[in-house]
Amino acid sequence: MQLWDTREKPAAEQHAYWREVVCAAFTPLRPAERDSRDDWRQVGLKGRVESRPFGQANGAEISTCPQIIHHGSDEVRRVDDEVVFLNLMLDGRCVVSQDGRRTMSGPGTFSIVDATRPFSLDYLDSWRTVSFRIPAGAISDRLRADATARTFSAGSGLGAVIGDTVRSSWAQAARMSSSEADAVGDAVTALTAALSNASPVETLTDIAGGDAALRRSIQHHLERHVRFVDTSPAAIARHFAISVRKLHQLYESEPLTYGQTVMRLRVQACADELRAEHGRVTMTHLAAKWGFSDLSHLHRAFRQHLGQSPREMLALDAVGPSERRRAG
Repeated sequence: MQLWDTREKPAAEQHAYWREVVCAAFTPLRPAERDSRDDWRQVGLKGRVESRPFGQANGAEISTCPQIIHHGSDEVRRVDDEVVFLNLMLDGRCVVSQDGRRTMSGPGTFSIVDATRPFSLDYLDSWRTVSFRIPAGAISDRLRADATARTFSAGSGLGAVIGDTVRSSWAQAARMSSSEADAVGDAVTALTAALSNASPVETLTDIAGGDAALRRSIQHHLERHVRFVDTSPAAIARHFAISVRKLHQLYESEPLTYGQTVMRLRVQACADELRAEHGRVTMTHLAAKWGFSDLSHLHRAFRQHLGQSPREMLALDAVGPSERRRAG
């Protein structure tokens, strides 16, 4: 493990240390203040990077303040190793720009940039990310051309596998032997290369879109796993590497809160199974299977989300469309 922490330096030296030592340790980068009122030479620049090799790849956890990181033509000319960066956002938001595209990456998403061409990373907030530096030669030309500056969800499909692998690999890095770390590096590289076969990903053009993409990722995760995983706010926030407060904020403008969304999914799944079994399954069994505390809880949830009890739903399903219209 290598560790750099600007707080070990006097405030007046932190910016230079960050620019000339920390950023240069990965690929030539030029950090700049986001706000002209900031002056890192006066107030300092708090930043921390922990890094370790994973075979031919390299992993790092980075946390620091809002800033714009440039990798322009001058920096490209100084590149020694042709590498691609996979950046998984844990906290904060970043506007990623490369190849004429501009995308928002926020918690629960990741993006890719290619250090052989100019790019910029505009971090809007204090941020934390796990970044894997991958040899560019292991990535197809198609992926390096088409996937840069796009947002990948770390909550569904191949993106979820990559996100989980990156998170867990970094969390266990200190406990790995060199051979284990080499194998992890190969795995992350192979998974990243496989993104060339993934479905097209979104390119976001506005800040609000980052939250919308993250909310969709959470929704897809819940739809697939609502019966099998802990859906408490703390567990879901931990899975997507966001705070519980952020999770609830994502649903503030939606018709249903996060808790109501989970309950709606449970009610709908229970109703679907009840219909499929034509009433042959007991309500006690369904209540236990779909996470209701008891039968009264299930009946209240049905009333709230479907406007009817399970018995009324089955009775209505048994009536033909014409009878339903007359009854209405």
